Amino acid sequence: MTAMREKYKRKGAFRQARDEILIVCGGQTERQYFEMFKQVFRPSLGSINVVTLLKPRSPIQIVEHAINERQKLIDRYNAVWCVFDKDEFKDFDDAISYAKANKIGAAYSNQAFEVWFINHFRLFKAPLNRSRYKEELQKFLTFDYDKSEKVVKKVCDVLLTEGKVQTAINNSRLGYERHKAENPTSKPSAFESCTTVFKLAQSLLNWAK
Repeated sequence: MTAMREKYKRKGAFRQARDEILIVCGGQTERQYFEMFKQVFRPSLGSINVVTLLKPRSPIQIVEHAINERQKLIDRYNAVWCVFDKDEFKDFDDAISYAKANKIGAAYSNQAFEVWFINHFRLFKAPLNRSRYKEELQKFLTFDYDKSEKVVKKVCDVLLTEGKVQTAINNSRLGYERHKAENPTSKPSAFESCTTVFKLAQSLLNWAK
């Protein structure tokens, strides 16, 4: 019994020493979503603190920034994630590989973060240029969508419920797995209308479990 108590005591000390998850976002929309995410689900996150940083540069520069931030506070972060889009960047695949090699989580979207938004309502994996994501998302909203802070907040108010987030996780995972199955030798840049943000969202929701 003493040994078991000591085991959980050590585990508690570890969680207390490394009690933050760092999320480095490539865009303001992503940062705003996860800022509101941590507010809505704060009781479920236990003692973990979610720290978001905005670094609007290319994917590989975002990963590099995350690595540098972790190095500065190496005993502080339990996990480090990067959230970035493909857009027109040429280093998208390299950034994903670079993140994996450095044990950084990559929550990427091809082509844009709005894929994740749409998956809160339905499975979305068909090739579609990001210029038309607004049109697709608009089908589920009662107001016009744009990337302004005010509108993104309204969107997050709609999306950030346990049921809708779980729907987004399920749809995004299924879309990702279908892309992988249909294109087993392809790189993520070929998986149009695909997102792995579900991995980060699930990780956050699992923290207290």
